[in-house]
Amino acid sequence: MSSEQSTIPTPGSNKQPEWFKPVTNNSTNTGDDNNVDSEQNPVTPVLKLYNSLTRSKVPFIPKSSDEVTWYSCGPTVYNSSHMGHARNYVTIDMNRRILQDYFGYNVKFIQNVTDIDDKIIIRARQEYLFEEFSKDFTGDDKVNQILIKKASESLQNYIEKNIQKTYPVKDSSEFKEWVKKIDVNEEKLKNPKLPMHIKAIELSLHAIENPANYTIDKFLESTKDIVVPLLDKELGSTITDPTIFRNTAAFWENNFDNDMKRLNVLPPTITTRVSEYIPEIIEFVEKIIANGFGYQTSDGSVYFNSGKFDKDPNHDYAKLQPWNKGDMDLIEDGEGSLSANAGGKLNPADFALWKSSKPGEPFWDSPWGQGRPGWHIECSVMASDFVGESMDIHSGGIDLAFPHHDNELAQSEAHFGCKQWVNYFLHTGHLHIEGQKMSKSLKNFITIDEALEKYSSRQLRLCFALVQWNNPLDFKESLLQEVKNSESTLNNFFKNIRALKSDYEHKISKGELISKKLSILEKNLIFKDLKRIERQVNSSFCDNLSTPLVIRSILELIAITNTYISNVGSEIRIEPLLQICQFITKILRVLGFNMRQDNLGWLEEEDGDVGSAGNKEDIIMPYVKVLSNFRDLVRKVAINKEDYKILLETCDEIRDKDLIELNISLDDRSDNQGALIKFLNNGEKLELLRQQEEKQKLIEAKLAKKLQQLKLKEQENLIKLEKSKVSPFEMFKINEFKDLYSEWDNETGLPVKLINGEEVTKSAKKKLVKLYEQQKKLHDEYLKNQSK
Repeated sequence: MSSEQSTIPTPGSNKQPEWFKPVTNNSTNTGDDNNVDSEQNPVTPVLKLYNSLTRSKVPFIPKSSDEVTWYSCGPTVYNSSHMGHARNYVTIDMNRRILQDYFGYNVKFIQNVTDIDDKIIIRARQEYLFEEFSKDFTGDDKVNQILIKKASESLQNYIEKNIQKTYPVKDSSEFKEWVKKIDVNEEKLKNPKLPMHIKAIELSLHAIENPANYTIDKFLESTKDIVVPLLDKELGSTITDPTIFRNTAAFWENNFDNDMKRLNVLPPTITTRVSEYIPEIIEFVEKIIANGFGYQTSDGSVYFNSGKFDKDPNHDYAKLQPWNKGDMDLIEDGEGSLSANAGGKLNPADFALWKSSKPGEPFWDSPWGQGRPGWHIECSVMASDFVGESMDIHSGGIDLAFPHHDNELAQSEAHFGCKQWVNYFLHTGHLHIEGQKMSKSLKNFITIDEALEKYSSRQLRLCFALVQWNNPLDFKESLLQEVKNSESTLNNFFKNIRALKSDYEHKISKGELISKKLSILEKNLIFKDLKRIERQVNSSFCDNLSTPLVIRSILELIAITNTYISNVGSEIRIEPLLQICQFITKILRVLGFNMRQDNLGWLEEEDGDVGSAGNKEDIIMPYVKVLSNFRDLVRKVAINKEDYKILLETCDEIRDKDLIELNISLDDRSDNQGALIKFLNNGEKLELLRQQEEKQKLIEAKLAKKLQQLKLKEQENLIKLEKSKVSPFEMFKINEFKDLYSEWDNETGLPVKLINGEEVTKSAKKKLVKLYEQQKKLHDEYLKNQSK
């Protein structure tokens, strides 16, 4: 162990050290907040970025006038990428595209692949050991006692490791009683992983207690989560084949790359892998030791002396989050589970530059013995290979700020002897699911693959664009509804503009002379509204790449344009509309959406490539026009003929059924303009068919109700007819009156006495007279109809 005096970093405060404004080489850029531009706008905004090194928006001043150097933390490849990764990588992709394609910077974008890490080692060992373990039972007809015994041992080990340390539970029988008494929702606030542990135990326990109900494969699957930790504990140290670790990392790296392609994330300019940088890492660590900020321990590990670095007047430790300097939970998490309780450190806050490898861990030869790189040093070395002692931008998720990024800064500045290795640190915000942190234990863990089964790549990008990149994002129903509404508005706008353009071209092809003179409405649209929105978009991009404001400006422009289209009717001017559509397309392309080659909207995701969408419409359009003209003519003729209803019904059937099945929609217009033709994607077609089905159901329901009412009316008329046939003289002697009376008036037939001989009272007689008069009127009408 080193004999250096133990020094501990000063307890953290909220104050960050001074940030030094960069100076661009070969440029007169002063970094002023604004530049004067008297022709267009009194003040032209300049690009500002939220810099985690200052926790404020500061002017962006690249080191070089012809290149921006940017390093971004890539994936640790041991499992499926999830929605948190999607938010981070798609958001960074949008930021990168804005700098490249809107502001015109030449961005050199470097991203790493971490293929050496404690998580990878554990995952690789456990998957390999479980696969080997399972081979002993594959092919058996039923679960045997050997497997049950191993599962039971594993269950006990799992309870001791994950439950017993915190709760009074010694074994599975005590667990069953304990779990009935606790409030899991309350306990998970203190122990977020508890629901995950409970689920694993209950799933395994049911299999162990009911083996006859399980196949071998199902039993192994149900007990895997509890078995693999014990297998790793017992046999992990026996793993010596390095390909086991490489294969696991390679598989998940390929999986990550495929996810990024599906999300339309640009590949890095340069991709680096940790496993390919071992010599450079060793050399980098040697330089840190030589500069006095690294030391070797007796087990062959090398640590960074964070306390000494913090005390050095030329350096500052934990620039990003100085308040977290003493947070041992974060520090230990950054060191990895295989490095827990490492001895020989001068102080607990020191972090590994090089880890000595224990049996069952991959290793490389080094001056300090066999080992592997620490996590933080990996990024410093790979980035420095291309940016040297300073870079413009470093990015990653906010969860990496401390200790990972703070340690990156410290060891890099210790290596180069510089004051500021990174000029701008851009951290993307956390992602939550319905207000909660995403976690398997909370059952809200969503992989990218799962997300893309439910939402399109475009919808996810739009979702991320609607939230400021450095703010937290809550993936909840209200945001998703905003995404769907925005997408629908854009979809409808693009289709409408293309339909109007096609209609205009068709009229020109027929020799129509269409006025091109712009009225005050068109002049306001392109010289006032469009210019205002263009300035808004520019200001929003300059204001920390504010994509939410950009999207809302686009939607505002669409609303203005739609109002113009509605107001002018057949006097529409196509040129201003195309100009607006092309501007919107340009901005959405900057944000990474797949757009059409004709710059009239985005590419329908089912079309596959930009060219096919345009070709499909060009091929179909002449046939649709023939059908549309035929339908217009039929409607015109039908209006002047007796059988026009049949023709109109046929027209509606063509519009509502035949053409929709061909992914074509016809919108009727006034002023004898003819129908406006729109092409539908499969989703829109299905939605229209669903709406028509609902409409047809309503029509059928109304018809059924009407028929039922007619039937009831007919029944009522029959009853009334039968009733009208009865003479008022006889009415009180039959039907419901048959057994009520014993004597009747000889002239009218009105009852005089009840069946018991009592006389009918005056009040009762009044009611009977009223009934008598009603029946007399009804019967007289019947006799009158019979005599006709």
